[in-house]
Amino acid sequence: MKPRIVVFSISALAYTLREISRDYSSQANIELVPRAYEDALEFARNRYYTDTVDVFVAAGSNGAFLQNQLEAPLVVIRPDGFDVMQALAVARKGSSHVGLVTYETAFDELANLTRAFDLPIYTRTYRTPEDARQSVRELAQLGAEVIVGPGLVNQIASEMGLESVLIYSRQGVMKAFDEAIRLASAKAGGTPRSNRQTYTYHTEQDILGDSQAVLALRNTIRVCGAVDFSVLIQGETGVGKELVAQSIHTAGSRAGKPFVAINCASLTETLLESELFGYEEGAFSGAVKGGRAGMFESAQGGTVFLDEIGDMPLAFQTRLLRILEDGSVRRIGSVSARKVDFRLLAASHVDLQKAVEQGRFREDLYYRLNEMLILIPPLRERPEDIASLAGHFLRTTPVRVSNAKFEAFLSLALPVFVTLAWPGNIRQLKNVCKRAAVLLTQNADIQQWQSWFPDLLQTPVNQAPLQNFADTRLQGFELLALQYAQAKAHQRPDLIRKALAMSGGEVQKVAAALGVSRSTVWRLMKAAAAADQSTV
Repeated sequence: MKPRIVVFSISALAYTLREISRDYSSQANIELVPRAYEDALEFARNRYYTDTVDVFVAAGSNGAFLQNQLEAPLVVIRPDGFDVMQALAVARKGSSHVGLVTYETAFDELANLTRAFDLPIYTRTYRTPEDARQSVRELAQLGAEVIVGPGLVNQIASEMGLESVLIYSRQGVMKAFDEAIRLASAKAGGTPRSNRQTYTYHTEQDILGDSQAVLALRNTIRVCGAVDFSVLIQGETGVGKELVAQSIHTAGSRAGKPFVAINCASLTETLLESELFGYEEGAFSGAVKGGRAGMFESAQGGTVFLDEIGDMPLAFQTRLLRILEDGSVRRIGSVSARKVDFRLLAASHVDLQKAVEQGRFREDLYYRLNEMLILIPPLRERPEDIASLAGHFLRTTPVRVSNAKFEAFLSLALPVFVTLAWPGNIRQLKNVCKRAAVLLTQNADIQQWQSWFPDLLQTPVNQAPLQNFADTRLQGFELLALQYAQAKAHQRPDLIRKALAMSGGEVQKVAAALGVSRSTVWRLMKAAAAADQSTV
């Protein structure tokens, strides 16, 4: 079956997308859908979780919105320096007064070029549709007669009676289609999306920050990518262990092959066995016709990422060690083994060396995994990265707030942010920024931000006492999230239990509301169940 690709566009780019998609008709089924933002997100989730599409493609602010919200393979069409120069050359044929409006990123090289050659090109960046409209209006007032930019900018320029040139090149669109087909091919094999992933798009450059710790981490990733060793990644919840794993994969020789991830804490022992090793037809009640490959077979030639490996039962640790030693796997119900070729990356939020000492993890497996070790520092140990992280999360949040408002908020909030412990690390900071963006749309007086955010301010600011966390304005999940952030470790399983009851058992909803990973929710669910059994 050919890859199934959905391309979103409601702008001037749609014509180019439609034209190029015809050239790919023999390679993929490409469907153009005229939706954006929340409508596109709802459409994408429905199609992806009903298994009627493999990969999505989008561009500009719509692409950034979906990238931040959609848990599915997505390729974002991005212009590069060549695209910009090509579009400007076309624009200057129509007028010597040209304006360039780009989404978020300014092309510094272009600014240098215009100064060096005295080219009258006015530039602006935007984040929201309102920003884009204001940018085009300002350029028109400066005398720009032709506007270069993404489809949204082209549309606004046309409404204002200005000529426009699309910033995206045919080559850029073809590159995105080729990547979408590659991702669709990599994830072929029919496995549950809730636990397994067979696509990857993150690199070391997606690890934000300029601290010495982050610079060292990026360098270690490059080193790990250059050698085909097993790597053990350790770090607290929310530091970005899977991001590091994906970056190692894309930095190595297996980058073009599958990246298959599974969370060892999110499955029962029975499901974990079938996911890891696969099964033959008729191996057990409910086995699909023809059987199914396990994750080791699915990753043939690529990378297997075992997240929260510290939660893997001892019996499976023994089987995993055997696979690593002899390079073969036996499906459930099979009498023969199959050769497999993969690289293993593993991650854990617990100290596996201590787990070995406590008899909860096999010592021989620990040393087999630990051919190379990466320790990701918690956010509290690199506060100098908080500014760049918070700025990025605010700029990429789907809530449409102007850059000026974000900058004003950051100037007030950063002195406080750098003093906080951030027990949820980067994931917690990201969720804080999401909530801040929502509050920025509802509150005109940014100077009063402390009163909106009592859950963030757990330490005094300017020696002023803060409101109690049980502020009556906090309701439901908002109050529970604050209680969770302030709870001790032994109190959190009970709070997870409450959150699951409130959500009707929806793990993803609980994880998003509390600012934790799904694996953390599963782990605390098990802890809560164990506590119940101990009291019986």
